[in-house]
Amino acid sequence: MEIRKLDQVFEHLKTIEKKTIAVVAAEEQDILNAVKVAVTNGYVNAILVGNKVKISKIASDIDFNISGLEIIDEKDSKISAKIAVKLIREDKADVLVKGLVGTADYLKAILNKETGILPPKAILSHVTILEYPTYHKLLFVSDIAVIFQPNLEQKIAMTNYCIEVAHAFNIEKPKVAMLNCSEKIALDYQNSYDAAIITQMGRRGQIKNAIIDGPMAMDLAVSKKSCLTKKFDSPVGGDADAIVFGNIEACNSFYKTGVYLANAKMAGIIMGAKAPVVLTSRSDSDESKLFSIGAAALVESKKNC
Repeated sequence: MEIRKLDQVFEHLKTIEKKTIAVVAAEEQDILNAVKVAVTNGYVNAILVGNKVKISKIASDIDFNISGLEIIDEKDSKISAKIAVKLIREDKADVLVKGLVGTADYLKAILNKETGILPPKAILSHVTILEYPTYHKLLFVSDIAVIFQPNLEQKIAMTNYCIEVAHAFNIEKPKVAMLNCSEKIALDYQNSYDAAIITQMGRRGQIKNAIIDGPMAMDLAVSKKSCLTKKFDSPVGGDADAIVFGNIEACNSFYKTGVYLANAKMAGIIMGAKAPVVLTSRSDSDESKLFSIGAAALVESKKNC
């Protein structure tokens, strides 16, 4: 059965073998609040890497019993990131989670050519899962955080990652909209060319297990009425599961507008590394961080299935 609400992820996690998250610089209250809910409800196991004294103090403040968790004491957040990445490399943990560590240091540990967890020639990209009260299902969008101005190769990777995450949510053949300002291919606008190329790749089976169409504007991706009004005939139109954006500004603005003005719930995962990576914003809610941990564990559980 398709997962159509973010909180349904946890019902699924209870039915499978628990995954282990490695939390980098875990001495942060917001992330520990999310870890507390995930661990105490049996959704995941956790290894906490960071300043043990501070972790213990915060855990006590939020009434989180961490006596049964492995804690690796390390006061330097950069070294914490390296330790947690090593846990992933050695298959001692399944999901990497960012705590009180700078994003640059976090990504540096992941991308290190000798000790990191990025396979050769792999492309990192962020997939965001949005639950809008006004849309009839979840939306998987890319990229709000990692790739600023994606080229064709990167857009292909973004498309594949959206499909992979959607498959983990039991969406057998996700409908992917290649977003553009218009449904027409403009001779002077590369994004519209890229959208058309990726659409054709989907039709010819070069990108599998999805229905891809584009270029199309946002109204056509999510509104059947707009498709009828504009006489836009598309197998994706008005019913998109995933939307691939042409640049980070558009995608990031879409996500933040949804969360702050339309009461959307969200989860986010970086794809492309050896394991799913959770990279949340400081302003994201505890709930969003919990959803991100759950979604990452779900994606990891479906790997190679």
